[in-house]
Order: sequence, then C-alpha cells, then structure tokens
Amino acid sequence: MTAATIDTHEGKKPGQKQPWFEPMAVVLLSLATVGTAWCSFQAAAWGGVSQRFSNQSAAESRVAAADRLHSQQYAIVDVLLFSQYMNAKAVSNETLARFYSERFRDEAKIAFEAWLAAEPFKNSNAPAHPFVQELYRPRLLTKAAAAEGESQRFWSEAGEAGRTSRSYVLLTVMLASALFCGGTASKFEGLWVRRAVLALGLAAFLFAAGRMLLLPVQL
Repeated sequence: MTAATIDTHEGKKPGQKQPWFEPMAVVLLSLATVGTAWCSFQAAAWGGVSQRFSNQSAAESRVAAADRLHSQQYAIVDVLLFSQYMNAKAVSNETLARFYSERFRDEAKIAFEAWLAAEPFKNSNAPAHPFVQELYRPRLLTKAAAAEGESQRFWSEAGEAGRTSRSYVLLTVMLASALFCGGTASKFEGLWVRRAVLALGLAAFLFAAGRMLLLPVQL
C-alpha cells in the first residue's frame, strides 16, 4: 500500500474534524455568550419592573383602603347630623333643625337638598332618607374606586413584566445549553456525534434567538 493510499484512507477517518466545524463552533459560542448576557440583563431588568409595579399596586390599594375608611367615618357624622335634624323636626323645633342642616358637609348637603326637593314629608314615594345611592355620592368613595382600579392595573402590569422576566430566564437556559453543545461538540471522536451535538446547539440557539426577537426590551 503506497503512502498516497494511506493518506487517502486517513483523510476519510470518521473522527477527522471538518474545516468548517471549528469556525461554526466558535461563532455559536460567541453568539450564545452574548445572548446569555443579554437575556440575563433583560431578566433582571424586567424583574425590577415587576417589583416596581407590585409596589405601586400595593400603594394604590392602601390609598383606596384609607379613602374608604375616611368615607365611612364622614358618613357616620353625616348620618348623626341628619338624625339630629329629624329629631328637631319631630318636635317642630325649626331653629334647631336649621342649625343642624346648616352644618351638613357639602356632599350630605347636596343629597339633603335633593331629598327635600322630592317632598319626603308629603310624597310617600320619596326616598326614606338622603343617603340612598342616587342622592348621596361621597367623593372619597369615588377616589377609592379610582385608586382600586389603578391598583388592579399596576398588578396586571406587574404580572406581565414577571412573565417577561421568566421568559428571558428560560432563554438563558436555552442559550446555556447551546454553549454547552458548542463547547463539547469537538470533544467527541465520532464525526456524526460531533455534528449531532453541534446541530443540537445550533437548534437551541436559533430557537432562543427567534423567541428573543418577540419579547419586549427594557433598557
């Protein structure tokens, strides 16, 4: 057997590395490393956004609870003044009745005047008192409802940011798998094994890269 024949057979050894193999592995390692760093940054950034929205949601919820409590306290005062007004009317003490009616808060006064306009002392169909929902509309309850709506909105945005952060974490795992495949592919003796491992790394990288393009970015 001649030396040329021996060289030809050696060139066809299953374990021989192909010229394109090492450059492709290096490119995969480089891109996967950059992608891993980027996804780690985005995961941390979106985690911070989620936490900030969660804090804002909690703050708005506390505002809503405080407004509701204060509204209930004011409503107690309004009801007590109205009760005293009715007691004065019951004994025909118009001076005392006027004294209490002049001290109604603005919200209670508006409801009271609308109630009087319905002639409750003559009209049996009039509301029994001014504190029905159609007449009595506390400003703080409106503020509390708005704050509660903001709290729900912030909570929803916190959940969305959290899901984005977790998606970036998943992509980090996928890119780490691509790094592992790109770094170990050349260690195998069999040509088909090296190709299979490198192909698996490329597939993981391409999936992660495609998914990354669909995710929002936080700078």
